[in-house]
Formats: sequence, C-alpha cells, structure tokens
Amino acid sequence: MSGQPVATRQPVTAPLPGPAWFWRWRRLWEAGFWVMFTVLNGVANSATVLMDIRRAGLDFAVWEPATWEWSSGLLVLALIPAVVWYSRRNPLHWDTLGRSLPMHLLGSVVFCLLHVAGMVALRKLVYAWQGGHYDFGDWPRELFYEYLKDVRGYASLVASIEGYRFIVRGLQGEASLLVAPDEGAPLEPVERPERFLIRKLTHKSMNRSLL
Repeated sequence: MSGQPVATRQPVTAPLPGPAWFWRWRRLWEAGFWVMFTVLNGVANSATVLMDIRRAGLDFAVWEPATWEWSSGLLVLALIPAVVWYSRRNPLHWDTLGRSLPMHLLGSVVFCLLHVAGMVALRKLVYAWQGGHYDFGDWPRELFYEYLKDVRGYASLVASIEGYRFIVRGLQGEASLLVAPDEGAPLEPVERPERFLIRKLTHKSMNRSLL
C-alpha cells in the first residue's frame, strides 16, 4: 500500500452565474461605478450652479462653483469605503432594524462631520492658491444645513450598497431557512435548526469585492 500513489480529492470550483467578465473584474467595476458617478455628478452640479450664478448676476469666478462641487464630491468618494465597511457591520435586516437604525443615524452624523471638515479644508486650500479666502460662515447653522443634505446622501449610499448586495447574493445563491407555506400546513418543521450545512461557491473574485 505504501508504494501506491494516494488519490487526493480536489475541491470543485463552481462557476458563478452571470457574465464571467463581471465576476473577474468585479472590484474594478465597483470602484469604476463610484468614480464615474462622482465625475458626472461633479460636472453636472458645477455647470448648473454656474448657470444659476450667471442668471442671478452674481460676481463669482468660474473656478469657484467647480471648487464647491468637486470638494464635496471628492470627500464623498473618499468616504464610500468607510460607508461600505460600516454598512457591512450594521446590515439592514428586518430582525436587526432596532439596532441598525440608531447605528446608521450615528453613522450619518460622523459622515457629515468628516464630509464638511474635509470639503472646507479643500476649499480653503484652493482659495488660498487663487489668492483668495474661503469663509464657511456660521459653523453651527451651516453645519446643520449640511447635515440635512448629508443625512439624505448617506441614506442613499447605504440603500444603493444594500440593493447591490441583494442583487449579488441572488446571483451567487444564498442559503435560507424553511418558512411556512402560504396555504396549508408545512410538510416539515420550520423551526430554526441548531446546525445546517451550506454549499459555498469557491471563486477568488468573490473575496475581493469592495461591497
């Protein structure tokens, strides 16, 4: 027996459903989406704010509205990995909403503080570079105003991330517990089991996702 080769069982890699190019470059597609979203949003907002300024007859240089919009957009882009991590630590499930919602309310406050502090710092740097001075205004009042916008932005980010995760889980396949049927009595007990087995798809790209 010792002279015969011993056969080993190799793990089988199950192919992921959907386009192979997406799974192979999933991390790049995710990062590219947020970068493209920031670029398009920054260009569109800068143009609309500049048109509003021209329509109102206000005296602002062209670079000023661009600085306002891009400083905000770049800070949001820099904070997205933190929001992804935080939303993973506090997932929005029906059975955990009582704990997750207060945590996300706290997260929106931290998000706003970091966003505002970062964008004000960037604006001051750009204005100093242009030989000017940027004044944020009355901090308590302006910070409250910014939070009213940032809490909606934070909620939109979390909703987008959770929606994307839901779609990806559906493509990958996900284990779920038995539930009672809509009609008639269940054929098997539906109580939560102490242990259950799942079949895990092995694929390198699944472990490199940003979300």
